Amino acid sequence: MRTELDTPQQTVSAAALLQGARSAVEQSYPCDDSLARAALHLIECATDVVVRLPERDLASARDVLGAARAAVVTATVAVREIHDRERGEQVAAPAGPGRVVCGLDR
Repeated sequence: MRTELDTPQQTVSAAALLQGARSAVEQSYPCDDSLARAALHLIECATDVVVRLPERDLASARDVLGAARAAVVTATVAVREIHDRERGEQVAAPAGPGRVVCGLDR
C-alpha cells in the first residue's frame, strides 16, 4: 500500500495541519515548558519532511533524514525527561545539538 504524499495539494494540506498543531501548542503551553518545546521541534521536523518528500531528489532525501534524526533525538530527550519527572528527579536542560529553545533555534 502506498502511503506517501502524491500531490502538491496533499502536501499543502499536511503542512497546514502541522502548522495548526504548532500554533495550538504555542498558544496552550508556556515558552519555557521543555515538553512543549520538544513537541514544537517534532512538529517542525515533520513539517520539513512533508514539504521535502515530493521533491524526490538526493539532497531532499538527506534533509529528510536529518529531520528524522533530529526528531528521534528530541523524542528521546522528552521521554527521558518524563521518566525522570515521574521518578521525582530534577532534570537539567539538555545541552548540545538536541537542545531546543522557544522559537526553534535549529
